[in-house]
Amino acid sequence: MTLNFVRCAFALIFVALPVLAVQPAPPQSSQLTAVVLPEGRYSRVALREMGSEAAHILTQSGVSLRWQLGQPAHAVSGLLVVVKLLGRCDMDGPAGFPMPGPLGWAHEVNGVILPFSDLACDNIRGAVHSAPIADGQLRGNVLLGRALGRVLAHELYHIVANTSEHDEGGVAQSALSGRELTSGLLELRPSDVEAIQSSLRLGR
Repeated sequence: MTLNFVRCAFALIFVALPVLAVQPAPPQSSQLTAVVLPEGRYSRVALREMGSEAAHILTQSGVSLRWQLGQPAHAVSGLLVVVKLLGRCDMDGPAGFPMPGPLGWAHEVNGVILPFSDLACDNIRGAVHSAPIADGQLRGNVLLGRALGRVLAHELYHIVANTSEHDEGGVAQSALSGRELTSGLLELRPSDVEAIQSSLRLGR
């Protein structure tokens, strides 16, 4: 714009053309439905918190998340993602222990991220147990749900952005501690939001 400043000023004086501020393009929006399929015991409190946390994280990227427990009875609009919950997804039984292995993963074929994700509840339970927890079982299930939601948001980032790349921080980083899963805020970084928006513009 600096190179054209004189020319624009000349046009304003002699032609009286209106000058309009350039408005940034509104973010692309997309509806995403996550069909959640537990394979073992689960807490409804944890699943409710999982959906709320993941939806909150994805909101800034233009993705509106809805989740449904079990197979949908009718067609859904927008992107559909199937999420399997592996292992025991509650905090009501014996304490879990941190275990080696991923907390969750998306499925990839020939460089394309498929709309299928698995969350390893036993590993997530162990991570939550390694973090400070208070207020008994209800609080434990709320924290588990928060952790599940952050792992889910991480995997949905990969799916919607169609990328296997990780960020150096935020919810898209490659590894999350028990404290990061349960405490404070964990959000998408601006570069992650742009990756999602870029994919949406391409019609993901």
